[in-house]
Amino acid sequence: MIYFASRQSSGSISTLDATLYIVVGFGGLSIIVALIHNAIHRYVFKDQHRLDTVFDAGGRVTTSLTAVTVASQVLWPMDLVQTSVIATISGAGTIYYYVIGLAMIIAVFPCLTLSFKTKAPGAKTYPQAIYARFGKSAHIVYCCIAIATNIITLTAMIMTGYYVLEGVVPGISKELSVIILISLFGSYCYIGGLGAAFYISYFNTCLMFIGLTVYMWQFLFPAEDLPDKIKNLTDINILHESVTCVQGPSTNAASSLLTFRTVSGMIYGIVAFFMVLALNCCDQAMWQSRIAAKPEQGVIGFFIASFLYFSIPNALALPTFLSYLSMSYQNGSYLLTELDMNNGFITTMVMDKVLGASGSYLLLMIVFMALMATGSGEIMAISSILVYDIYKTYIGPFRINLEPSICPLCGQKKNPEEDDKIITCKCIHSSKCSKCTDDIELSLTGQLSHQIQYTCPTHGKYRHYEDMLKQYKSRSIMWIALALLPYGIILCYLNLNLTWVFFVFETLLTPFITPLVLAFTWAKCTSKGLISGAIFGLLASIVGLLVVAELAYDEGLGDFFTTTSSDYSLLAACIAGIMVSTIVTVTVSLATHNIQSNVDEQREWTKMILIDNPINSWKNLFTEELGELPEERNVTVGQMELIFQKARKMAYICAAVCALIQIVLVPGVMLSFEEWTVDQLYNWMLFLFVALVIGTLYAVFAPPIEEIIKIIRYRKNEKKKSPYDLAQKTHNNDNISSHL
Repeated sequence: MIYFASRQSSGSISTLDATLYIVVGFGGLSIIVALIHNAIHRYVFKDQHRLDTVFDAGGRVTTSLTAVTVASQVLWPMDLVQTSVIATISGAGTIYYYVIGLAMIIAVFPCLTLSFKTKAPGAKTYPQAIYARFGKSAHIVYCCIAIATNIITLTAMIMTGYYVLEGVVPGISKELSVIILISLFGSYCYIGGLGAAFYISYFNTCLMFIGLTVYMWQFLFPAEDLPDKIKNLTDINILHESVTCVQGPSTNAASSLLTFRTVSGMIYGIVAFFMVLALNCCDQAMWQSRIAAKPEQGVIGFFIASFLYFSIPNALALPTFLSYLSMSYQNGSYLLTELDMNNGFITTMVMDKVLGASGSYLLLMIVFMALMATGSGEIMAISSILVYDIYKTYIGPFRINLEPSICPLCGQKKNPEEDDKIITCKCIHSSKCSKCTDDIELSLTGQLSHQIQYTCPTHGKYRHYEDMLKQYKSRSIMWIALALLPYGIILCYLNLNLTWVFFVFETLLTPFITPLVLAFTWAKCTSKGLISGAIFGLLASIVGLLVVAELAYDEGLGDFFTTTSSDYSLLAACIAGIMVSTIVTVTVSLATHNIQSNVDEQREWTKMILIDNPINSWKNLFTEELGELPEERNVTVGQMELIFQKARKMAYICAAVCALIQIVLVPGVMLSFEEWTVDQLYNWMLFLFVALVIGTLYAVFAPPIEEIIKIIRYRKNEKKKSPYDLAQKTHNNDNISSHL
């Protein structure tokens, strides 16, 4: 097969049906779940959102909810439609290598987030921590990087959603497609904040697992009375016979597509690892999900999420890839043009052929569930940067030139140079302020926040300031969603190559990995090193991409979109960007740092640990861990490292176990086979199906069980308290009712 046929719409859903299914079904579900979340936290936990908890969900998310949320948010819709594309090019083993590149990042990333939470436990965004340590210049640069990353992600989200809709809904307009997408992105995050996003992610993950279990069942356990045209697409023997006849790359073992021995597949896996590592480091949406849980629960949740994520793309891509090649082989030519393949129409076509209209609805459900989780997270991320890093820092600060070492209430330093432990400001802690009790009761009456007049002379003005920021947050989410409408429509009319957008833009984020890692792990890293490393690394990455695209492929830059998104070009961009950014960051930092002793190092880290909210301190989350430490003393980085010591060991062990299973054991077995026989193909699919079923059972039952247990324990503890203790508990937690 050396030519492509033109694509004909395979969709079997009308525009009205699709609109009602998505907007009423998914949109309605998301709003209902957001309202349920608000009701639980208002009437059960009595901790309805404050500004901070809008963006960190209170910091006490359970292990299983963390696992399903991370798996859902890391699962980009492009992973669902692009893995079958790269498998068609490089072979079945490419699916595994690509997925493992991403799954390992989920397992490894807690090591970095623990360092962040140790040194900046009060920060809600990573640029906020960079501002505290490195100052204004580095802060502006990395705010731009963070927002650019969000825009890149949303670009890929919008394009994926549009191409899926175009494939399954014949004749749907570009404008309607974008309106549907943006309404899903902004619906529930406007109502419930990040906490509602966790609840929605649970439903997303459940439905995806259930839907994919049904899909794989069609291939492994087909009904005996299937029509021949469906049997030809799902019977393992027929699929194996057809795909074996299709020649793969010469670098594959036996030039076969049914093998783990694929050089280009391994390269895609390496590129995916660095690409997603860069995305995790640069995307504020990734950070906000990972700092929402306490350290130990977060580490275990990430470990489980790694295996949950592993199941989903494998279960969808492998059967889809096999069916598409089988159809193409029987047809005598590829059924899709190269551009349509790159835009993800393989998955659309196969699911419609195998399951009919049910397949189209199933694909819409899977893709749009992933879109809801990821897209809303990106909007929340941009909103958090606008609130914390732009408005609160530059446009409308509570105090002019306020630094983390200065108390925002009184303007006095919190840690004088002569003694880094004793706080000099005399402001009483809000949990011990008698006036705050009346203000809290006032806020619980249900009045709108701007109508409340707080009476506390110490904390009242700051409470009013936060109420204003909450209104700004709500407006920012609305304006972000509205701004995405014209942007999304323009993208749809440009008809860009989705594979190119997905791989190239994300690869160009890799130069920022080293500077960001060093910012939270190396005391000698400086602002100049951070900025210069990012800039020169980006330039090197672009040069590496273009040079290799020109020299390594016969078409050169004449076929720009194809050669620049090919394996060796992407690998060169990754290597060049990471190497140059590392060398420049380290060299410049060593030449410009002022660290001479351990005391200097501790002073450097103290800049970030002093980030805090005077009426909702991060110390409230670690009451048990901090023990009897007096409230008038600062917590040091050394104390936080001791608190997180167990979690850090768990993170290293979990990462090692994931690497052993996913990088050593499974590939070691599969690489022993040169080209899969039909039995080996069936057994591999059966292994993936078993992993999918286990993931389905965990995703469906574990989160609600943990949430119910948490509610029961909370209510039991509250019943043991006297009315006075209950009021004092509410007072100490400083929870204020709000209307978002």
